[in-house]
Amino acid sequence: MHSSHPMIPRAGNENAVADSWERFVHDDPLVNAPVRDVVLESWRRCRSEAVDPSRGRAPTADEAWVRSLREKHHSLHEAARPVLDAMKEVLHESGSIIMLTDPSGTIIDLHGDARARNAGEAVNLAQGGRWVENAMGTNAIGTAIAALKPVQIYASEHYCLDVKRWTCAAAPILDLTGTALLGVVDVSGVKETFHGHSLGLVMAAAKQIEAVLASRERDLHARLLEHSMDSFVRFGGDCVMVFDRRGRLLKSNGRQHLAREQHGVQLPAITGGQVDALDLDHSPDERAVRMPLWLNREWLQVVRTPSGELGTMLVIPLGHGSGGQTPGVAAREVREPASCPKADPFAEIIGASDALVAAKARAQRLAPLDLPVMLLGETGVGKEVFARAIHKAGVKPDAPFVAVNCGALTRELLASELFGYVEGAFTGARRNGLPGKFELADGGVLFLDEIGEMPLDMQPHLLRVLQDGVVVRLGDTRERRVSVRIIAATNRDLRGEVAAGRFREDLFHRLCVTSIRLPALRERPDDISRIVDHLNARLAQKYACPAKRITPEVVDALLHYPWPGNVRELQNVFEGLFALSDNGLIDRSVLPEELVSAGRKAASPAALPAAGLNGARLEDLEQQAILSAVSNAKGNISQAARALGISRSTLYVKLGILRGRADGLAHRH
Repeated sequence: MHSSHPMIPRAGNENAVADSWERFVHDDPLVNAPVRDVVLESWRRCRSEAVDPSRGRAPTADEAWVRSLREKHHSLHEAARPVLDAMKEVLHESGSIIMLTDPSGTIIDLHGDARARNAGEAVNLAQGGRWVENAMGTNAIGTAIAALKPVQIYASEHYCLDVKRWTCAAAPILDLTGTALLGVVDVSGVKETFHGHSLGLVMAAAKQIEAVLASRERDLHARLLEHSMDSFVRFGGDCVMVFDRRGRLLKSNGRQHLAREQHGVQLPAITGGQVDALDLDHSPDERAVRMPLWLNREWLQVVRTPSGELGTMLVIPLGHGSGGQTPGVAAREVREPASCPKADPFAEIIGASDALVAAKARAQRLAPLDLPVMLLGETGVGKEVFARAIHKAGVKPDAPFVAVNCGALTRELLASELFGYVEGAFTGARRNGLPGKFELADGGVLFLDEIGEMPLDMQPHLLRVLQDGVVVRLGDTRERRVSVRIIAATNRDLRGEVAAGRFREDLFHRLCVTSIRLPALRERPDDISRIVDHLNARLAQKYACPAKRITPEVVDALLHYPWPGNVRELQNVFEGLFALSDNGLIDRSVLPEELVSAGRKAASPAALPAAGLNGARLEDLEQQAILSAVSNAKGNISQAARALGISRSTLYVKLGILRGRADGLAHRH
């Protein structure tokens, strides 16, 4: 698509983009499609995340949860308020809505035209609506978060059908380092309100908010250092480090290498490096969960002032001959990390079925071995969870774990992501270049998800890095040596892909030295209740409320639904049930129609007698046929549509109608 700016769409191109979208969701090839790269990359991410194009409404949080988000992101909200007020005046009577979201894409503040706000509520473009790509497909908020850059999305460029009448422009709000996302500012309206200047407006607004936040952060850093300088003198012989509120290294006395030698700690070596467990924006419980095994809590002290918490001081006592005085809390005997009982990295993989136990046992045996591992299984079975557990159970659990989705990026983006690039390698390349994922994973694990989707012409480059242990950035000739363990994952039959000429045989043998097959959820139905119990407890902690009671009817529906999206689908569905239920009870009123049907089907005879056909409603029979086809196709919409003898777009429409019935049922109850 030609336009003055790659982030700005051409409003006159709507029909051509709509045709391209139709081809895309039908899995037809796109040749010279008039779709901007930023949009096409987003569509691919949506397909990779199995986003339903017929999805009609964004998931939403209740008012209490929105208030808690505002409190959590108080600084962002305060800095943005005057900017949003000014934008409101500029956009007066423009038919637009001005929004602020937190980093998760949840709308925490919204102003604008009353008619536009009413229209937005139909799709939950309202306070509490969550607009990340994996929830609502391509949209300015979600795509700005995914791409970490400003973007404008117009009409047919949206991925989900019910949002295609909208146009939106959004810009990310970044922290002082320009790397961490703090929030998003967005202007949206129905497509007739489209204006190319909207992108410039939100970019200017984001910069203003960033400037206010950066000024405040510099002031906090100065105050933190002022309160910490005495410790650098008192404990100068030890390893002294100061971390800001976000857990980023602000200053150290340069003795991390000695602490690493004596205590085996894995500390950031450069200013700006982050220890997530020291991020004070997390609750104390969250920080405790994130605390790495090597980090002794007795070494930590939060720096507090009457106005609040500024950051964290870390003092690691060093051995004899270090000089200096150790702090009182560290003067006691320090427990060596090796003496601490290690948490089981596989404990988060819930289930006791024979197939899952066998997969976990095989993973545990392979974890300490420096061998490539191939994880095989359907979408949503938990391949990345297994990969992380294998890494944590290995000999270098604190080394980097870096994940790349090979199916979510264009060939060019995947190359720059994997191998990095130098300054000037291509238009838009960052100044000073950027290391690739191989370099970032050096010494640790590189997880290549959806490896079967990797373009054939890129596979020799990956093979060379695996064989030679060297990587060359795009636009460079210098070889950089790397040492990484590869864990790959796929839901494809790679042997079949090799036979069809779509995957290199030599790369297959290099990656598939050892393999683990992860069972689908329908193959281990006895684990469903265990997973639900675990999710119930975890969500109760997340939402700060008691675990909810579940009626037998809901349990029955959960046990008999085929779960084509496996554990990921179960997690998403159950969180929806948890959020929508009232009075501490999850009952039939909040069940989606497809789960109601699963429970109803389980309660009725396995085969419907011929005489019963006359009494069955035609739409119920159609619904059963659709759900059965989708289940048999393991969630593959194209295969299900072919089995039903209808087009993919028609199937999406029918699935949307079924979802609408579920929403209507919930409202009636």
